[in-house]
Amino acid sequence: MNRMGAGEWGLLIILSVLWGASFLFMGILVKELPPLTISASRLTIASLLIGILASRRPKNLPWRELLILGVLNNTIPYALILWGQRYVSSSVASIINSTSPFFTSIFAHFLTDDEKINKFSMMGISLGFSGVLAMAWDLQGSLIGELAIITAVICYSYATVYGRRFYSMGLSPLDIAFGQLSTAAATSIPLAILERPWLVMPSQRAWVSIIGISVFSTALAYLIFFRILERAGATNANLVTLLIPVTATLLCTVFLGERLELRHIVGMCLIMTGLLIMNLRGEL
Repeated sequence: MNRMGAGEWGLLIILSVLWGASFLFMGILVKELPPLTISASRLTIASLLIGILASRRPKNLPWRELLILGVLNNTIPYALILWGQRYVSSSVASIINSTSPFFTSIFAHFLTDDEKINKFSMMGISLGFSGVLAMAWDLQGSLIGELAIITAVICYSYATVYGRRFYSMGLSPLDIAFGQLSTAAATSIPLAILERPWLVMPSQRAWVSIIGISVFSTALAYLIFFRILERAGATNANLVTLLIPVTATLLCTVFLGERLELRHIVGMCLIMTGLLIMNLRGEL
C-alpha cells in the first residue's frame, strides 16, 4: 500500500481548496447558464492553458485511452454534477462528492494488485454508504439531483483507477492532464451548442466564476491531482474528498448563504468518519 508523505499531504490540502472552490463557482454559474455550456467553457479554457505548457513537450499521446479518461473523468461527471446542482445545494453536492474514495477503493480492489480492500476499508465503505442513505432518506424532489451527482462520482472514481495506466506509458502529469482535458473539451462543445449559449449574457460575477473554475479548479487542480496519483496511488489521491466538503461548505455558507439540513450533517459525519477509518488502514 502506498503511503502519504508530508509533500503529498501538502498537495492534498491545496487541491482540496481548489476543488472545494469549484462547488462555489458552480453554485453561482448554474443560476445563470445551462450546465453543458458551463462544462464546455470550463474544459475548453483549462485545456488551452494546459496546452500552452504541454506544447513544449512534444510527444505521441495515446489519444484513444485519453478520450476514455476525458469522457469518464470530465465530460459526463461535470455535466451531471452541474445538472444535479439545480436540485441540491453546492454544499450537499460537495458532501456527496466525498463518497468518491469508497467507489475508488472498490474499483481499485478488483482492477489493481496493490490497493486491496482490508477490514478498515470495508468499515469505511459501509459507513460512507450509510451516510449517502442518510442524506437521501427524505425522498423529496432533491433525490434526483443527488442520484445524478452519485452517478458522476462513480464515473470519475473509475476514471481515477483507469488513469494509473498512463504512468506505465511514460506520461507525465502534464501530458495526462492535457490529453484528458482536451478530449473532454472536444466532446463537450458539440453538446453545449444544443443549449444555444449565445442567447445568454453572463454577469460579471459569472465571468469571474468561469475564470476561477477553469484556471484554478481545473487546470491547476488536475496538475496537482495527477502528481499525487503518480506518487501515492488512486485511493490516497481520492482522500482529497475528505477535505473538500469542509472547504466547500465554508465557502458556500459565506458567499451563497447556504444552510445544511440535519440529514445532510448526519450524512457528512458518517462519510467523513468512514474516510478517516479508511485512512487508518496502514496504521493499525
